[in-house]
Amino acid sequence: MEKEKVPGHLGHKTFHFKVDGKNYESRNQIVTGLEIRQSAGLSADSELYVDMPQGWQDHYVGCDDRIDLGKPGVEKFITLAHKTVIFVNGTPYEYHKEKVTFAQIVEYAHVPAQGSAGYIVKYSHGPRQNPSGHMSPGTEVFVCNKMDFNVRSTHQS
Repeated sequence: MEKEKVPGHLGHKTFHFKVDGKNYESRNQIVTGLEIRQSAGLSADSELYVDMPQGWQDHYVGCDDRIDLGKPGVEKFITLAHKTVIFVNGTPYEYHKEKVTFAQIVEYAHVPAQGSAGYIVKYSHGPRQNPSGHMSPGTEVFVCNKMDFNVRSTHQS
């Protein structure tokens, strides 16, 4: 009887990584950001980053991001006491989640609706998943520090 293969699993080899200087290992070469967080005892909404060499910006690791631990060397991650500030119509707001909804942005904007008006939401300076664009009712986008949202009222609903 043939053994069922587990995705990302390569026999009995172990792959090493560090979180905040503490050593961890995985039997899987490919792991998700959530698996790294779980190994290190972090919450799913913790701020986890790939620790980049001096002079390079550390890269945020989302829960669904896949990391290859099979590269030469030990992959290093850090957690940062980092607060995310988003700007809505120029006003800064601390935000503590990975995504924000259209409704939340409109609520932050405090833009008075004109009759049965709707809203136009544009954003810029976003993360790689959604660097810029428009939001519509019922949608959500990933956020990052210093992301900018512009909300205005429209006569269309």
